[in-house]
Amino acid sequence: MSEEKKIYFAVKAFILHEEKFLVVHKPIFEEDIWELPGGRTEFGETAEDTVKREVFEETGLHVNPIRILDTWNHVNDQYQITGIIYLCSFQGGEVQLSSEHNKFMWIETDERCLSRLHQAFSERIRNWDWNKIIKSGVAF
Repeated sequence: MSEEKKIYFAVKAFILHEEKFLVVHKPIFEEDIWELPGGRTEFGETAEDTVKREVFEETGLHVNPIRILDTWNHVNDQYQITGIIYLCSFQGGEVQLSSEHNKFMWIETDERCLSRLHQAFSERIRNWDWNKIIKSGVAF
């Protein structure tokens, strides 16, 4: 009997600060690969509730999802994660990482910084209209 593959739905937060955005690093990644904060949706939870809960659990920050920026996908031999990326406004708090991540940083939107992101995100983010996002008024 073959093992059934799993598909998960997840949300990620794109949080701007002084024209930089927050990325986090998992200790399971030996390489210098970063991702956006967020995670999998729990049963009965809306995508908006998920992004608020996950960002708070992972970073200690309170955010408000403004709008969907993009989708993303990650597929490996065991599972697939399909998700959305929300543009989020900062509502309060200071970054205090959970045990799920070992470091964070605010990075710029240039190619050097984007190349450090997990491929699931970097491929999508490279195509964004940065001027429109930065001028959206949600940066803190």
